Amino acid sequence: MRLIFTTNFNKFQSINATQAWSLFLTGCKKDDSLGKNPMIGKYLTVAILGAIIAQILEAILTVS
Repeated sequence: MRLIFTTNFNKFQSINATQAWSLFLTGCKKDDSLGKNPMIGKYLTVAILGAIIAQILEAILTVS
């Protein structure tokens, strides 16, 4: 596991979507809890956006 929050943290290191989601879901404890594949983060982002869009569309269509 590569430590994110170290003394070198604020050096604007780039992380991928999988690491970002791992940090979010684990409360900033581990950046590899979802694995090493960068596509997992992209799929998770698309799935969550799809669910949000579906809920908005459902709310709009049921009100009409």
